[in-house]
Amino acid sequence: MTERLLHGSLNASVAAVVDAGLELLPDFELAAIPLLDGQERPAEWPSVKRRLRAEGIRVVEYHGVLLLTPGELDQLGSVGLFTGNDELLLAAEWKEEFVSFPGRLNTESHNFSEATPLGLEEWMMDSGCMLALGDGHGLNFATLDPELGARLHARFKPLGAKR
Repeated sequence: MTERLLHGSLNASVAAVVDAGLELLPDFELAAIPLLDGQERPAEWPSVKRRLRAEGIRVVEYHGVLLLTPGELDQLGSVGLFTGNDELLLAAEWKEEFVSFPGRLNTESHNFSEATPLGLEEWMMDSGCMLALGDGHGLNFATLDPELGARLHARFKPLGAKR
């Protein structure tokens, strides 16, 4: 029996999920940020590097992707660096050579309520990614964990639903 990818679009943001913290997020060792404020490969942007240094946030970078520990992700979220059009990937194990998904996950590119990008489920299984998030005018999410999917749906309304 193969694993099923749970996915959807919610009235939320990457910042809101990070702010929810331990009550929502799974235990993870690696947070990867391949898109920050609409900028791909944020680790290559001098303005991003300066801001992270100024806030005392230590990151590792791999192919332009910011790699953080759970504590550094919490600090990054608390200083307001997630401003929209961001992507966040959480993995169970730390890998200094973590390769992020080759496509975009934000709501500007896809609506995960309808479908996910080709190959996302396989990439998540191969990479050990437990949660993939991308925002814009809402929040796309994908996970292989049914409990995590249920917690996200319980916390945030589906995109387009009235409050």
